[in-house]
Amino acid sequence: MKYIFTLLIILFSCFQINSQVVGPSVVNTAGGNFQSGYYQFEWSLGELSLVGDMTSTNNSFVITNGFIQSHIQYPFGNNSGNIFGNDEIKIFPNPASSYVEINFLSKQKGHITISFYDGAGKKVYTTSDTYYGVGLIKRIPVSHLPNEVYMLHIDLDPFPGSNAKKGIYKIIKIK
Repeated sequence: MKYIFTLLIILFSCFQINSQVVGPSVVNTAGGNFQSGYYQFEWSLGELSLVGDMTSTNNSFVITNGFIQSHIQYPFGNNSGNIFGNDEIKIFPNPASSYVEINFLSKQKGHITISFYDGAGKKVYTTSDTYYGVGLIKRIPVSHLPNEVYMLHIDLDPFPGSNAKKGIYKIIKIK
């Protein structure tokens, strides 16, 4: 009985040590990341020869080829509504004294218009940019504006195949 019990423990240990895990993996020689402030850079070297710049999208999913992917925090999120979701627009600092930074993480593509309106509804600042659905950071100076509460309007006029989106955010200017 003693030998059978010892044999069972040895066999059980062998199966645990030699078990395999099925899951995604990447052959990569080297790589790393670097972060400075709000900017983050990632790189990799020596990936498989299949890796290229191929990207294919439709309205429900994104198929890409390669190890380093954009929007890794929300890989499956695709907000098809007409209002920006919490994970698509990040605005800080608020309250602001010298600048407001707007991080666009939406997968929708188009022309973005950013406008600031004061408490009386007068437009005090506007800018526009083309957005390709892969992330954009805009830093808007506010140090020249008087201290008060502003409304920040963000409008996305879509490219064909994308949805129009809007968002209105309250920004407090101090000092």
